[in-house]
Amino acid sequence: MRTPFPRKLGTLGVLAVPFFCSCAVGPDYAAPEVKLEAAFKNSGFTQAPPEGSWWSLFNDPELARLIKRADTKGQGVRSELGRYDQARAALGLARADISPSVTADAYGRRQKDSANSNFSFGVYNEYRSALNLSWEIDLWGRVRRSIGAAKANFEAAGYDYQGLILSLRGEITRAYMSIRFTDAEIALLEKTAKLRGEARRLMKARFDGGASSRIDYQRAVTEDESVAAELAQLRAQRDRYENALAVLTGQSAAGFHLAANGRTPTIPTAPSAVPSELLRRRPDLAANERRLAYASENIGVAIATYLPRLTITGDGGFRSLSSTDLFDPKSKLWGIAPELAAPLFQGGLGFADKARAEAAYREALGVYRGSLLSAIQETEDSLGDARHLAVAGASRKRGAASADDAATLARKRYNAGVADYFEVVESERTALNEQRAALAIELAHALAVTRLIQSLGGGWQR
Repeated sequence: MRTPFPRKLGTLGVLAVPFFCSCAVGPDYAAPEVKLEAAFKNSGFTQAPPEGSWWSLFNDPELARLIKRADTKGQGVRSELGRYDQARAALGLARADISPSVTADAYGRRQKDSANSNFSFGVYNEYRSALNLSWEIDLWGRVRRSIGAAKANFEAAGYDYQGLILSLRGEITRAYMSIRFTDAEIALLEKTAKLRGEARRLMKARFDGGASSRIDYQRAVTEDESVAAELAQLRAQRDRYENALAVLTGQSAAGFHLAANGRTPTIPTAPSAVPSELLRRRPDLAANERRLAYASENIGVAIATYLPRLTITGDGGFRSLSSTDLFDPKSKLWGIAPELAAPLFQGGLGFADKARAEAAYREALGVYRGSLLSAIQETEDSLGDARHLAVAGASRKRGAASADDAATLARKRYNAGVADYFEVVESERTALNEQRAALAIELAHALAVTRLIQSLGGGWQR
């Protein structure tokens, strides 16, 4: 028994597919080998960097609550998720091209052909019900390269989302730290303002009683008003930090308020002896590496697009001039045809497109290497800042304590009549400045530790 021709052709096509699909033009992507130093030069501790919920190291439940809210409602989260979903859908579209496309059509129509044509049957009816097949044989790997590119782009979008979350958590932590240390500075100035107000009233009474000079009284007025002005500036600054925190967490600044809690967050010990390999878990670096893979796959796509394309088309079903005979065995129809399309002359279009894809790859490679160098710099800067600011903060605290003792002694000397009021003013001003400087360095230390954790990828792991 002879095998029908359509079955032969179909069997031949199935057997040929593995052969045709074994070739994929273009380079096979391999992640670039980038040599990193074993550790950073600004290291000196022994503990590893924090992972997981790294913000819990600051030991502040309010900060943890704000970060939890921002993870779903923070600034930019929804738009970044939208881009991620688009990339996932694009991957699905690319994968659909590897499979045959089957469509169905059915119609019933009444028509009349032209009397001046070769076939004229007058007015007649025609009915059809059939399935149509179209399948591109992936001769040169164009479809597979497209899927690889879409997959890399999808993964890059996922890392972009993780990078946004990491950046958002870092920004919230910095804004929150700024608020809490500003609260501490405001509390210090409020205490100072109370003392300066009492000193002003005391000097007014002494001046009215002739026990002190007008100069001493005016100095007391100056110091009192100076603290009041600085206090107003600090409160305005705190309002700006609070408004920024509201936006970062996806809330209206008009309805957001963060009450002072009377304490500053714990500053975690800065990690050191950090292996440079930890940088590879940073989402921005991972995203740039995936974009490099995307650019590599697109070189193959560009090459394959201008090579011959083989498509198998076919249809099968029923057609009849009578609706009652539509599904009669004699009404069967079928057809199958391999189609080969080959570009012959396009004015150098294929070469230009390949050159464009290769240039895009070189650009992506430069971006990846540049981002890696920037990541190393950020980590080195943060490690150095955290280490040096910890030392500076300890010195400032000792200096502030000493200045506070000097101010107490100066007031005792003034009350004993062995010093003028100018000595009191200067010593108290120095003590206040030292205390504020100590708070400023403590804040800078907290921000440096936050930047360090963020520069190492935070709690995110690939």
